[in-house]
Amino acid sequence: MAYIPIVKSIEPSLERILELINPANFRVKAKNHHLNDRIFELEKGERQFNFCSSSKILKGIQTHKELNFDSKEIVELKKENFSLFTLGKYILLNKISYDDEHLEKIFCGIITSFSTCSDLKDFEDKFLRCVIPVGNKEAFNIHDFQSSYFETQNKKSVSFITINISNETFHLYNFKFGSDHYIIIDCITSTQLDDFQKKCFNILLTLGFIKGNLIHDEAYFISFLEESMDKIDNVLYHSMRSSIKTNQPTFTTNPYSVHSDIEFERDENGILNSSLINELNKDLNYFSNKVFSSLSTLLNENEKLQRAVLIYVQSHTASLEIRIPNYYVAIEAITGHISSELSSTKIPLNPIKNSKIANELIKDIIQIAEQRKKVNELDDEQFNMEIFIKNIYKLNSPPNADKLSESFNYLGYDLTKEQKDLLKERNRFLHGSFLKTIGQDQEFREALHVSLRLHFMIAVLIYKLSGYKGRIINYAELWSHMTEKNLGEERLVKI
Repeated sequence: MAYIPIVKSIEPSLERILELINPANFRVKAKNHHLNDRIFELEKGERQFNFCSSSKILKGIQTHKELNFDSKEIVELKKENFSLFTLGKYILLNKISYDDEHLEKIFCGIITSFSTCSDLKDFEDKFLRCVIPVGNKEAFNIHDFQSSYFETQNKKSVSFITINISNETFHLYNFKFGSDHYIIIDCITSTQLDDFQKKCFNILLTLGFIKGNLIHDEAYFISFLEESMDKIDNVLYHSMRSSIKTNQPTFTTNPYSVHSDIEFERDENGILNSSLINELNKDLNYFSNKVFSSLSTLLNENEKLQRAVLIYVQSHTASLEIRIPNYYVAIEAITGHISSELSSTKIPLNPIKNSKIANELIKDIIQIAEQRKKVNELDDEQFNMEIFIKNIYKLNSPPNADKLSESFNYLGYDLTKEQKDLLKERNRFLHGSFLKTIGQDQEFREALHVSLRLHFMIAVLIYKLSGYKGRIINYAELWSHMTEKNLGEERLVKI
């Protein structure tokens, strides 16, 4: 049976957004406020909306307090038969001056969030769409992913990724309108706004982990009363943190992207040998919806993992002094989740396996310490027994490196000796210094190599947790020309 694509109405959503970003004058409606009935000249800025206005100067010392709104005050910006609503906390002043006659203040500022409704409860139990402007270039290549396609009402065919998170289904896709590109996420069932925003972020974070770029500068959230999503109910604009563009994906379906510096042997027609092509493409499959859904759900339901992946992506472009410690923090967070939440058959890693013997030894040491303190007549300042005992109780704790490496074993990944050693040397890298200065090139190359190994190990943990099986990028080999390491490893490693 032929596939019958679903039909989506997309263009009206983007037309509505373009209407919102057109420069316009709005009249402030804030009862009993100094700026009531004043005109705000509103225009779109970068990751925000800019405004300029004026007001009469009050007598007395100029504190400018009359220009501020209470953080929870709902401010209406009215234009003809159309209004925007924002809270006072989203209206931020950044420039105040005076006119030539010194009769009025001229001030400008930014608005970071607004809605077409006065109460965000109007977004609840609706069909929601998230639209993220990304400029004149697609944010990601959807052809790396398992996808289906839908048609727009004007018969345009668009590929999308189906993602399931906590019993809700989402569609993720790129869309071009005019010369501009957008990332769009639809929830195809009615949902709650906070829930939808959180899940959209974790979908974007999953995409950022896979493809290296976390795009979320700003977003428009659009509500619909009906599943067809053709008639717009309300729009919410919100400015978010800057995007993270690292261009360091962990996954690719294009083997040539990691072998661009290699001149492969070709026949007289310039064609690669078919067996070589097959070898290069071995185990390179589209990224599955199931794994994407699993990873997005993991991040959505486990804040510790979400923060670890966010730290991981943010650290790709940080200096080595920041990157390496951050990678270790991410590893500890992920392995902590594995040991506390998943591993039911925990193998004792303590130096003394018999807990009874260990506890008896600890008790004996404490008794000896108390006797020594008493015999030497030491007070609490000279011998802080409380702190000493806390450390003694840790005497039989397993080495941190063993706890970290055990998580890899639990997930079925065998660490190399070098990878095990890196876990053991965690403290040295956490507190060390790796500055690229004259005469320290070797230290820099060593530190870069360490960061690339940790980059790979974190990717292994996250992918294994999400059920992924396939190849991931090995930057230690790919960037070996920078570290001057003759590794001889594969650039795409199967896990």
